[in-house]
Order: sequence, then structure tokens, then C-alpha cells
Amino acid sequence: MTTRTTLAPAQKLHLHLDRAARNAGEAFAFDEPDTTPAAPRSYGASLIWLGMAAVALLGLSLVF
Repeated sequence: MTTRTTLAPAQKLHLHLDRAARNAGEAFAFDEPDTTPAAPRSYGASLIWLGMAAVALLGLSLVF
């Protein structure tokens, strides 16, 4: 067995890992501005939570 036959797979793996690391680095380094529109504010869910809190406080006040 010669050195050339044993190093060929290792060199191919090294090249593959280098390429993968370079691609991953480029993917993480790309800084895309956030252009998604803000979701409209909904008061319905807040009113439901406030109502549940009021019922819970009323129930606790009746217990104690």
C-alpha cells in the first residue's frame, strides 16, 4: 500500500469539509434586513386574558 492510496480519501474528505464550512460560513454571514411587516395588534386576546384574570380574582376573593 502506498501513501498516495491512503491519503486520497482523506484529501477528498478535507476538501469536502472545507467546502461545507465555507458554505456554512457564507450562509451565517449573510445579513438580510428584516422586511416582514409587523403583525397588526389585536386587543381580542388581551381582553380574553383580562376577563379570565378578573374571574380568577373574583373566585379567589370569594374563597378567602
